[in-house]
Parts: sequence; structure tokens; C-alpha cells
Amino acid sequence: MKKVTFLFIFTLLLFQASVRGQSDAQISQYMFFMETYNPSVLTNSNDNTVNLVGLNRWQWVGIPNAPQTTFFAINAPISSFLNQKQGLGIAFVIDKLGIFSSKSVNFQYALRFKINDDFLSCGLNAGFVSQVIYGDSVHQVVSDYHVPVGSDLAIPSQTVTSDVVDFGVGATYLSKYYYIGLSVLHLFEPILSFDDYVKSYIGRTAYFTCGYTIPLDNSRYIFKPSMLIKSDFISFQTDLSFRVEKDSKYWAGLSWRLQDAIVFFAGVNFMNGLFVGYSYDLSTTRIIAYSFGSHEILLRYNINIGKNKLNKYKSVRIL
Repeated sequence: MKKVTFLFIFTLLLFQASVRGQSDAQISQYMFFMETYNPSVLTNSNDNTVNLVGLNRWQWVGIPNAPQTTFFAINAPISSFLNQKQGLGIAFVIDKLGIFSSKSVNFQYALRFKINDDFLSCGLNAGFVSQVIYGDSVHQVVSDYHVPVGSDLAIPSQTVTSDVVDFGVGATYLSKYYYIGLSVLHLFEPILSFDDYVKSYIGRTAYFTCGYTIPLDNSRYIFKPSMLIKSDFISFQTDLSFRVEKDSKYWAGLSWRLQDAIVFFAGVNFMNGLFVGYSYDLSTTRIIAYSFGSHEILLRYNINIGKNKLNKYKSVRIL
């Protein structure tokens, strides 16, 4: 355990120089909703448990047309294959920013292997992405210094849509006291073609995450540091997080998103399968002068279908 602790701290220090990336939608409570970026975590839940999880994020409240993102996923372990546990699920994302809107659906599959007392899970995303540009809603500025809407072929004068197939892969190593995950989304960088002049692509994005569980002297409390690094292979975004759990029911924590924001988050596990989390991002950049911060609400409901009544338990998905 000492070696693992040293490795975790060393990794935190190694990435202190990272800068913010510009890829997929941001999530502050990343440690509770890993399905959004790593499909291999589908096998981390208890057997006979169906997981329903949803998250809504309001980015930069107070700024007109600021990003707003909604995530929803449903997944569950399924019967073993060659004595290996499997997971199956589906995940949806709706992301809005200004005149841009994106919707995606991913079918997810994961397969887990036992390695001594630990586990290695491998996962696959396969789905579709639909992006819309509302070109007809572009604000028209009347000025000698502005190009009239419609004269720039790179900006569509009407609403245009492009649909593409998308894939992603991921792996997670899960031990009693720590986990390490690596995934790559938009594996083949699908090209979006809106019309003859407007084309784009979804850049390949890699995620590295890890976390550690440290029991404290008072057995009612547990300290859980974690980290998420996201990169589009051009720039990086790093979240360093620290939280304390009490009685496996309440928690509160703090994250530092390098060169971007300080995140305060807290939540409660109602022990009947319902899990509620909230986070608030306080920007550390100049945007703080124009925004009231960012808010995020997470709901997770774990249904044990193996019994006739709900029992008190905690999903191991909550790493």
C-alpha cells in the first residue's frame, strides 16, 4: 500500500503543469459517473443491480448561451461468460453551447477478469453522434466592420445537421484500496460534414483516472483522493480531488481544476439505492467577473432486482 500511495502522490505532482483541454463536456463529479468516459466500469457494480444515473450541468451561469449538458445512463451486470463477469448499458449525452447542439447515444459493453485478489475490466463504446449548427440564429450585427450573415461560407445561413458513428474503448484495474482507469473516446475521429463548405471532426480524447481509499483512525471516516486527466493530444485538463466520507453515507470534498476552477462538492447516500450529489465550480480565471459559477446535480439509483425488497447497501461503483 505504501508503494501505491507514493505512486498516486507522484502522479499528482507530475501533472501539476497541465493546462485546460477543449474536448468533451466537462464533469466535476467525475469520480461518481465514470460511465461517461470509461465503459469498462460497468462491471464494478454488485450482481443483480440495475444502475440508473443522470447528471445535469449548468456551465458559467449568468453568461447568455453558456454550455448546458445532460447525461443519462442505465447499465447492469449480466450473466458471466466463461466465468468472467460482464456488464451491458446505454448512455446518452445532450450538450448545448451557443448555436451548437450535440446529442449522442452509446451502447456499452464490459468484460471483467480476476487477477489474484484484484480485477481488470475492459470496455467498449459503440454509438452515434448528431451535431446541429443553428446558423439561422446567428446574431446579425449591422456595421461597416462586420461581414453580413450568409456571406461567410464557413458559417451556415440555416440550420444544418451531421450524424456520424462513434467508438471508444476503456480499461480499469480495481483493487481493494485503489483503482486506475484509462480510456480513449472518439477513437477514429469521426468527420462531421454539414454541407459543402462546413466540415469538422470530433477529436480523439484520452482519459486517465485513479483514486485511492485511505481509512482514518476514526473508523467512521474515509479519505478518498482521486484524479482525472483529460487530453485531446494537443492540451491537457487535470482535476485533483480530495473528499472525506462519513459512515459510507455522507461526503464532502474539494477539487482543483488546474488553471480553471476550484470545485466544492458534497452528497448523501440514502442507503436504499438513492444517491444524490451536488458540485459548485468557482472559476479562477477572468470569467469570474461575468459568471456566477457552474452548478452540477447528480442522481444515481441502484435497483437490486435479485430481491423482493430494497435493502441497505452501497454500490461499489461509487469509487
